[in-house]
Amino acid sequence: MGAHPLRSAGVDAPAVADAPFTEPVADAFTEPWWAACRNRRLMVRGCRACGEVHFPPRPACPRCWSADVEWRDVTGAGRIYTYSVVRENDLAAFRGALPYIVAIVELDEGPRLMTTLVDSAADTIVVGAAVQVVFADHGEWTFPAFRTV
Repeated sequence: MGAHPLRSAGVDAPAVADAPFTEPVADAFTEPWWAACRNRRLMVRGCRACGEVHFPPRPACPRCWSADVEWRDVTGAGRIYTYSVVRENDLAAFRGALPYIVAIVELDEGPRLMTTLVDSAADTIVVGAAVQVVFADHGEWTFPAFRTV
């Protein structure tokens, strides 16, 4: 087994202010999520019928198909499920942030989110590492990202 790819390359996650974000396409369904982010809260959808907590948000539960779902606050704590170092990106909004780290984080409450890792040293970025949500303001938008703890 070879050397740890981040340690050997010396790739730290960018500072939260330098992380790449692009303006999302929001709608009435996702507005509660964006409003929570502006208030530094992370939310997922939860089913009142079976208890399933899920992300991305859906109008019905992916387990039992009940439409009795609601937005729920979560702690923002979780673990790195997997990650990738992005070294090339042709999109102008992302080019200036290279390299950056995209990850899937499994929240303590269960759902997995695709996100960006920030403010983390290369030697702390490993599968299974504990992470906590942080929020980044970019223009009129506030985005969740995660850092290792």
